[in-house]
Amino acid sequence: MQQVSEAGGRGGAGRALATSKGRRSCTAVAGSLAALLLGLVACACNPAPVSVAARRLVPIAGGEVRRIAVLPFTTSERLSRPGAGEAFVEPPAETVTRAVATAMRRQRDWQIVDDMVVVEAFRKLYGEVRAPTPPEAQAVGKLVAADAVLRGQVEEFEERIGAGFAAQRPARVVFAVELMAIPSGVAVWQAAYAETQRALSENLWNLFGFLRAGARWVRASELAALGADQVASSLHQDLYGSGRAPTRSAQ
Repeated sequence: MQQVSEAGGRGGAGRALATSKGRRSCTAVAGSLAALLLGLVACACNPAPVSVAARRLVPIAGGEVRRIAVLPFTTSERLSRPGAGEAFVEPPAETVTRAVATAMRRQRDWQIVDDMVVVEAFRKLYGEVRAPTPPEAQAVGKLVAADAVLRGQVEEFEERIGAGFAAQRPARVVFAVELMAIPSGVAVWQAAYAETQRALSENLWNLFGFLRAGARWVRASELAALGADQVASSLHQDLYGSGRAPTRSAQ
């Protein structure tokens, strides 16, 4: 898999973190994660809506992962462009990175490494903030004393066409994430989110999702935020289950 950004919710620092200054080409999503994405998209034809698919790759002991660094996301080469839809306010990878980091901060039990700490780690190691390769992600994780780092890739990010209550085309967002253990660098957990907002008249099973979106056609950034909440909840459940991990003081 590839890259992730810790754009937390702290304005300029978050934006600086998600912006890749290096002109480096990003590698493709790993085969296993790509397969997870394909399986999730295939589930979209089922009557009941399925938005997130997640899986553990190796056993994770309770409390083993408590401090997580969210790194800059990358984007797929085939990422959809705004086209006729509303213009993107910022690069999709930055939008999704911020959404995931913000959603994770709302969860209890774990500690999300401060975005400025991650920024300084990137600058110290590489002189710039950029979407990292797996070895770079591992190095950043070690430097910020994280138990794990979360990386991600945005596969699709289509903005809606039309207004909130009369869209001609709905927004669509697809992204995948991977949790890498530190210091080993082993991928231990993966998840993928794929969602196209559908009208209640088109899918009666989607009543909850439609109401959660405010009974209107949302922007792609809002759809990404809904997906980020689901991904964060899924990861939290897999790490801690119904119980709570021992608390850890912020650093």
